[in-house]
Amino acid sequence: MESERTGESAIIVPVRVPVAVNRLRERMDPSAAEGVPAHVTLLYPFMPPSQLRDDVRRTIEDIVAAEAAFQIVFNAVRRWPNVVHLEPEPAEPFRRLTVALAAAFPDYPPYGGAFDQVVPHLTVAQDVSEEYFAAAEHALPAELPIRDFAHEAWLIGHTPEQRWHTLWRLPLGQPRPGEPSTSRAAD
Repeated sequence: MESERTGESAIIVPVRVPVAVNRLRERMDPSAAEGVPAHVTLLYPFMPPSQLRDDVRRTIEDIVAAEAAFQIVFNAVRRWPNVVHLEPEPAEPFRRLTVALAAAFPDYPPYGGAFDQVVPHLTVAQDVSEEYFAAAEHALPAELPIRDFAHEAWLIGHTPEQRWHTLWRLPLGQPRPGEPSTSRAAD
């Protein structure tokens, strides 16, 4: 596979989560073990880091800046067959960003085009045993709600020589009137 030889990138909105949730992710989400922070994905897989040029950055910056920064709350634990995740409220800003990024970069559809509809989510457990899924579903409600303030997107990447790391931090637009302007993450 080409991405294994050249690396890949992703565009995410990082989310500050409680220590207990990070510990679950470290044990149950392979991406966490590879250096990927807690997040909601906007676009993955994206281009190899070697192809990230100034024009790509400007396009992403313009799209991200067009969406106002916003408060996020995670109140619900959800399950797909191979994933336990947290559902963000509101989900619409994530959807708008994903649609706009996918339109700007049609060679990189979300999740490689594997899904008809992309559902914004924060993965906690993925591709683990049923016992781990059950443990995550049992432990997570005690950590809710999780509140944070989405004020930037990150373009993260990796190569065969490097783990996932942040390449670009891209600010969202100014918060709408009445929206708090600072982060309120759960500790």
